[in-house]
Amino acid sequence: MKNRLILLFLSFILASPLHSYGSEQLNRLLSTLDNVLDSVSEYDCRKERRLVDLKRQLSLTLSPDERHDIYYKLYKEYEAYTFDSAMYYVKIHLDFAAGQRNTHQITECKMRLARMYSTFARFTEAIDLLDSIEKKELTPEQLAAYYSAYAEIYIYWSEYSDNEDRKNFTSMKNTYQDSALSVMSPGYGFDINYGRKCIDSKDFATAENILLPHLSQIDRETREYAILTSLIAYLYESKGDENTQKEYLAQSAIADVKASVKENTSLRNLAFYLLNDGDIDRSNRYIKKSLEDANFYNARLRTIQIAKIFPVIDKAYQLEREKRQKNLQLAIIVIALLTLFLAGMTGYLFNQIKKLSRTRKELIKTNQNLVKTNIRLSETNHIKEKYIGHFLNQCSVYIDKLSAYRKSLNKKAANGKIEELFQMLKSSQIIEDELKEFYRNFDTTFLELFPNFVAEFNKLLPAEDRIQPKHASELTVELRIFALLRLGITDSAKIAGFLRYSISTIYNYRSNYRNNSLVPRDKFEETVMKICMERG
Repeated sequence: MKNRLILLFLSFILASPLHSYGSEQLNRLLSTLDNVLDSVSEYDCRKERRLVDLKRQLSLTLSPDERHDIYYKLYKEYEAYTFDSAMYYVKIHLDFAAGQRNTHQITECKMRLARMYSTFARFTEAIDLLDSIEKKELTPEQLAAYYSAYAEIYIYWSEYSDNEDRKNFTSMKNTYQDSALSVMSPGYGFDINYGRKCIDSKDFATAENILLPHLSQIDRETREYAILTSLIAYLYESKGDENTQKEYLAQSAIADVKASVKENTSLRNLAFYLLNDGDIDRSNRYIKKSLEDANFYNARLRTIQIAKIFPVIDKAYQLEREKRQKNLQLAIIVIALLTLFLAGMTGYLFNQIKKLSRTRKELIKTNQNLVKTNIRLSETNHIKEKYIGHFLNQCSVYIDKLSAYRKSLNKKAANGKIEELFQMLKSSQIIEDELKEFYRNFDTTFLELFPNFVAEFNKLLPAEDRIQPKHASELTVELRIFALLRLGITDSAKIAGFLRYSISTIYNYRSNYRNNSLVPRDKFEETVMKICMERG
């Protein structure tokens, strides 16, 4: 049950999608893009500082050539940043060029203005403006730009149109693109246009050979780099390599943000592909940023394009949020259940700990009893060893004495001293002497084993009944009775035989001391047997 709950909990915690985009490179680029988007205001401030500086220069410039140059720079700064401002400076520049009757600059301004109209979906006005230019008066460089402007108009127009018109506009775009290539000088502009043509004609190897070398030659924080990487992304899209396409879209979007390009497509396209990958959070963030840029730039075409996919991404994002909220609610329920389970387990473990503590105390007590028992066993073994050694020695002595006594009797018999022999046999003196010797040895041995026995035994008795032996190394008859009891001999008959008294005498001694003891009568002899239990 516990494991199931934990697995269920983890499944909800990990319910948010963990995406693998196919390459570590793409993951790093997306992380970089996220960080760059966090710093977008810094890049825009840098842009605004450049614009302020150009406007300041414009107010100081007197030379027409310098004024043309600054008008152009302001247009380039605003071209992909703010549509209205770009239009404003193009028109001012056109008026200034007309006032100067500078045909070259008038033509340049008309082509720029046509491009601006196309980004705002004012395609007819853009074409009319280009048609007003005298083509025969154009320089080769202007002629290439002229055809490129037409091609760009039809590129935007095809994006804006339905399928049937799109074919016609695409055909027109190809025609003008070929015309532009026919008059272009070799260089970066030619490679960009020719690379796009190769992609459209499925000549991918040539497109790669033309476009990829320029990656190391262009500043990564410029609009030119964003355009190049966007075109390379289109190349890999056409090849069907979606992962590499997303890598270049990410690089293009990073360059757009760093260059403060608001008229962009890479971030929008990347948002669409990430939606398909299931990375809804990033997709939602990128499409919102694209819409914010389109509104800031005031690009009608981009706004319309974003408006087509924004509801799809937004709906997916809302569904994902609802799913996560449900998962979060379920996770909270699981956490609550786990909390209750853990509380129950804590109570159970606490009870087990208490039981374990009690068991531990019992084990300690049992161990202490075992220690005491081992001490008793050790003491008993010691007593046995002491007595066995001592009485083996006594047996040897008695055997020697019996042998000497037998020899003495034999000698009397051999010498015919029959009367002396009978006297020796009738005499009990030898027995009495041996008993005295036996009791003396017993007293000495016992007191060596239990030196405090007499003092401890007297503590069990009232002062008037306490026993004081004549000599510290001897025991009285009463003390010998209880000394034998201490040694484990509890049978009165055996004690009587040992001490040469009647059983009744031994019984009386034991009864009298039990009755007069300071401890309960039934505990007296048990207490005696525990005297000097732990010998020091």
